[in-house]
Amino acid sequence: MFKILRKTLLVLAISSLAGLASADTISADNSYRDTSLTNPDQHPLNFNHSKQLVLKDKDNHQRATDAHIQLSYSEKPSAKRAARLEYNPVGWHNYRFKYEKSNGKISKAWLFNRGHLVGYQFSGLNDEARNLVPETAYLNAGALKSTNASNKKSMLYYENHLATWLKANKGYRLDYQVTPLYRNDELLPRQIRLAYVGYKESGKKVTINLHSYREEKGNDETTVVYLDNDSPNAIIGYSTGTARNTLNKEKTLKEEKEAADKASSEAVASAEKASHEASESLSRELAHSESRAKEAADTAVQQQAQTYVTPDPSPSSAADGNINNTGAYK
Repeated sequence: MFKILRKTLLVLAISSLAGLASADTISADNSYRDTSLTNPDQHPLNFNHSKQLVLKDKDNHQRATDAHIQLSYSEKPSAKRAARLEYNPVGWHNYRFKYEKSNGKISKAWLFNRGHLVGYQFSGLNDEARNLVPETAYLNAGALKSTNASNKKSMLYYENHLATWLKANKGYRLDYQVTPLYRNDELLPRQIRLAYVGYKESGKKVTINLHSYREEKGNDETTVVYLDNDSPNAIIGYSTGTARNTLNKEKTLKEEKEAADKASSEAVASAEKASHEASESLSRELAHSESRAKEAADTAVQQQAQTYVTPDPSPSSAADGNINNTGAYK
């Protein structure tokens, strides 16, 4: 009797959660999308009564670009996942970084995971290059070490809740699209976009609300979520996948910004000083050139005056000497 009651309560709890998950209200007031990143198409697949899995090809930088699945609860994979991944997605590095625990002690944990776009619990894919990107452990599992399934900044929160929704709605289908968002040619995505919607057996769409403050309205009745590929204990170089450890990220970034601003101001001041000095030097040279030109002109005038010859006296002045008035010699 007790077992039956417990089972009944469990079913009621799941049903209640499923009902809430299908509510129409999406809670995000502001978009969490970084508008400087790529923004590939976001639309659900057309309704189909059989499982669909669409993986887009890698781009010319060998980056995964999009993973999309539509399935029912009965089509979830049943095979146990392999314990280890072998494929290294482009930009893959890993670091064992320090972090501060809640008790103030310092510990270490791996920074990155080989992150599935569509999770194994839906796709059954493990070492599929088109479905893997470097993700921080914080994005993937919600914690710097181990997992935190209640962290709404992590993929784990949404994956678990979508799996619960499928289980509670076994006659429905889940359409789930996961897209990495890049900035220009960077190898690591800065954000991951999740988009999901349900389908009734008739093909009618059902909005899914997982009660996260990050949920937004997407295209065609979907719900979308933008998650940051970041970690509180690291400063990540997305162009290459390298990273630096910090125990106080906010302080480190502030200090680096202040240092960069100071260097920039000093560079501007130095450039202005050099420009002013160059301008003064040019003015002096021009003044000196003008002075030399004037001196040369004055010298030329003086030389011309000295070389000028006075004409001979007129013939009439010689009459009182050698020639008489008749023109004959005396």
